[in-house]
Amino acid sequence: MREFNVQLGPLALNLEWRLTLFTLMLLPFLTTLGFWQLDRADEKAALGARYAQRIAQPPVSLTSLDQADMDNAAGRLALADRQVSFDAEFNAHAYLLLDNRQREGRVGYEVIALANTLGMVVPVNLGWVAGDPARRTLPEVQLPAGVVPIDGRIYVPTSAAYVLESADFPEALPAVVQTFDPASSASALLGLASGIQPGAARLLPLEVRIAAKSPFAFRADWPIVNQSPAKHTGYAVQWFTMAVVLLIAFVWRSSNIAQLFKRRA
Repeated sequence: MREFNVQLGPLALNLEWRLTLFTLMLLPFLTTLGFWQLDRADEKAALGARYAQRIAQPPVSLTSLDQADMDNAAGRLALADRQVSFDAEFNAHAYLLLDNRQREGRVGYEVIALANTLGMVVPVNLGWVAGDPARRTLPEVQLPAGVVPIDGRIYVPTSAAYVLESADFPEALPAVVQTFDPASSASALLGLASGIQPGAARLLPLEVRIAAKSPFAFRADWPIVNQSPAKHTGYAVQWFTMAVVLLIAFVWRSSNIAQLFKRRA
C-alpha cells in the first residue's frame, strides 16, 4: 500500500493513494451536483416569476401576435405564458392524444385539438383524460361542437422532451403521439388538419393550454414547474452535505487529527 506522508506542523497527513484518488474524484462531483441544483432552483424561480407577471396581463388575440416572433425559438419563448382569447371551431376527429401523461398515479393522455380560427389551425390542449391501464383501448373524446370561445395561455417547453420511441408523425387523425412540438411539425400538422378542415392556410406554431375554468376543458391543472425552487435548494444542501462529510472523513482517516484532539482534551 503506497502512501504519501506530509507534515504540516503538528498535523501529519498519510495520503493512501487509492483513498486520495477516490476523494479527489468524488468531491468535485458532489460539489458540481450541488451547484447544478442551485441553478435549477434559480431557473424554476424565474419561471414562476415570469408566469406571475404574464398571467397578470390582459389576454391578447392570436392575430395580434407577431409572426416574426413565432418563427424563431427565442421569439416563441418570449410569448410563453401570455394569455390569449379567441373563437375556435373544432372537428370531432381533429385531435392528438399525447401519451404517458399521469395524474395522481393514473395513466392517461392530454388531448390536443387542432382547432380552426380565422383560417388558421391552432393546437389547443384541452387537458388530461384518463386512459385504459391495460392500454388496450383509447379514450372516447368529445370535442366542443360549433364555434366556441377559448381562453387559455401559450405554452412553450423550456427543453425538448425525452422519449424512448422514435417520434414518427401520424398519417391520420385522431392519433396517439409520444411528444408534441408544433413548431417543428407545423407542416405535417397543417397537412393533417387541412384534410379534415379545408381552408386552413397556416398553423400557429405554439400550443395553447386551455384555462382550467373553461367549460370546454377536461382536467387542465398543469403545474407551473414540475419541482419547486425550495425542493431543488434542498437537494443542493444534501449534495453539499455529502461533500463536507466526505472531506471530513478523508481528513480524519488520513491524518493524526484524532490524536491531536485527544491530547488537547
